[in-house]
Amino acid sequence: MQKDLIAELARRLWEAGNGAAAVDPAAADRLDDLELAYAVESATRDLAIAAGERAIGYKIGLTSQPARDTFGADEPSAGHLLAGRLLEHGEPLATAGLFNPLAEVEVAFTLGEALPGPDVTAQDVRDATATVAPAFEIVDSRWHGGPRGLPMLVADNTNAARAVLGSAVALSASGDLSRLTATLTIGSTTVPGSAAAVMGDPAEAVAWLARHLLRGGRRLEAGDIVLSGTLCAPTAISAGDHLIADLGELGRIELDVN
Repeated sequence: MQKDLIAELARRLWEAGNGAAAVDPAAADRLDDLELAYAVESATRDLAIAAGERAIGYKIGLTSQPARDTFGADEPSAGHLLAGRLLEHGEPLATAGLFNPLAEVEVAFTLGEALPGPDVTAQDVRDATATVAPAFEIVDSRWHGGPRGLPMLVADNTNAARAVLGSAVALSASGDLSRLTATLTIGSTTVPGSAAAVMGDPAEAVAWLARHLLRGGRRLEAGDIVLSGTLCAPTAISAGDHLIADLGELGRIELDVN
């Protein structure tokens, strides 16, 4: 029975992310624990790969305490990144097919080495990181009206929708991202942000992800891209918007919304 539920929810969420209608929340009535939710998320990843997609890394959600409190979560949540959902820098974001997109400002890590150990630390992450870059993540829920609880959020790949990375820079082993600040500007709206909101340090969030994946028998590999969590509050966007994120010493990134 659970296998049928996992397959059905994965199919409906995958289809909703590819042009079908948003999924009725009533479909999630039996989605009552995180193990089941992650099984659905994994099944959507399998559907994507079977359709010719390529997994290129991960995204981390609920990296701030207020976000975790909203969902009653004890820890962050994780989803996968697909190559077909990663925009080229300078490519506009098409809102067609999205429901209620929100922009997040993040630090993207690209790993130069795998992180296989069960006790990965932030320093291990810094040692293993090839480059970091400013990034936009566009989050969007495939549930009609949005997720009504943590299992619904996780099952829907933690709202991963689109992403775009800016220019990458090398991160020294001693690089301290915890003091990084950010400003998101959309027209006359300005949204401040701080890396301190990302578990105190984005590298800490990536370390959490490494440990989380190992519990499920996976690991972060060399070449993986990790969106480490938003520095700014998720902000609604619509066609015609021009987004600018300034992450100080890490650089700027811009995005047009069509």
